[in-house]
Amino acid sequence: MDKKLGVKSVTKFLSNNAIIILIFLLAVFTASWTWWTRGQNTFLTFGNFSNLVVNMSPRFIIACGVSGCLITKGTDLSAGRQVGLAACLAAMLLQQLDYSARMLPWLPDIPWGVAMLIVMAIMALFGAVNGCVVAFLKVPPFIATLGMQTIVYGLCSIITGNQPMGGYKDTYRGVASGRLRDFAIGDMKPFDPIPGVREIPYLAIFAVIVGIFFWFLYNKTRHGKYMYAIGGNESAAQVAGVNVAATLIRIYILAAVMYGLGGFLVGAKAGGASTATGFGYELEAIAACTIGGVSTNGGKGKVYGPFISTFIMAFLLYTLGLIGVDANTRKIVTGIVLLIAVLIPSVNRQLIADVKLKVLYKNNKNIEALNVKTAAEVKELKAEIARLRKSGDPDGKIRKAEERIVSLQNTCKEKTAQMKAELEENARKNKERFS
Repeated sequence: MDKKLGVKSVTKFLSNNAIIILIFLLAVFTASWTWWTRGQNTFLTFGNFSNLVVNMSPRFIIACGVSGCLITKGTDLSAGRQVGLAACLAAMLLQQLDYSARMLPWLPDIPWGVAMLIVMAIMALFGAVNGCVVAFLKVPPFIATLGMQTIVYGLCSIITGNQPMGGYKDTYRGVASGRLRDFAIGDMKPFDPIPGVREIPYLAIFAVIVGIFFWFLYNKTRHGKYMYAIGGNESAAQVAGVNVAATLIRIYILAAVMYGLGGFLVGAKAGGASTATGFGYELEAIAACTIGGVSTNGGKGKVYGPFISTFIMAFLLYTLGLIGVDANTRKIVTGIVLLIAVLIPSVNRQLIADVKLKVLYKNNKNIEALNVKTAAEVKELKAEIARLRKSGDPDGKIRKAEERIVSLQNTCKEKTAQMKAELEENARKNKERFS
């Protein structure tokens, strides 16, 4: 029994964590390769891990925004272009005052925090438009956000004149390059004396705050319950009293706010922005959500899923680059990993369906056989009763035959109920095994 349970546990673990195991093996190989070729471990260092976190943090924030759309059976193809527009708006607001190619020379000096809030507020307007088109006009999210993607790109091209922008203030660049050791309250730097903590990037703090916020929103609020209800069955949610339109609008507004924050951080990290900024980010975010278990069929998904998958994708690209794989080959490998990640849940679902069908067929055949056998025996007893009535039943055999019929029928009902209970229990166990 213990061996059987152990095999089941190992099988379930391997099927549910195949991609993570693959990445772990890649990490072991990369660490061994760098040690063998360079004579020292240049891979498993705090600096490399910090760079990974810096690269994945904006993408995780963007993926959090997309996740709400996917959970409600929608999507947002305008995410990447909104990230680009947000980066360009942040650039226009936070260029140095003496920069010769400043886009808004009349603009006074404003703090980066204020500029970030302005960018997020502007992007919220685009999210509200997306939400209203999806909720009120019933346009499929794929079409609605595809149209918004083109609109945002056109606006970004007009606003920037298709010119790349740079000349950022040091405080803005410091948002991406800074560490907790740089945080100061007056002349005091509270985190500077703490080893390890002092090296945590600011971008990681942004990602952690966003992750905690979305975890609380999805799991502990009415909005989260409404979101999952809409993704499970929109009609049933509406009948149950959920304001579907308002919930969808809030989801797309929040998504756009996350694109605004992500674009702000991407611009600070890159040190410049243009209309090409954010290109393809929507596909990366959708892929990260899908790999992380956010179902495109709606009603399913957790915040930790996109976090893990975003880290995996950043880790994969980084390790491939470290061992000398060129950029084009890296894209091919990443695409293969994405396909494998999507195929594994699909295969698991097919296995569940096959097991359920086999169990159902087996139990139904057993129930059917029992009913046929009982019916045949009852038929024989009734024929015997008919013969006894013709002969006068001198020994009282009719009563015994009738009692036997009742006993057979009761036994059949009890065994049928028991088999159905076993069928339900087996279905439950199989669901737990493959879920």
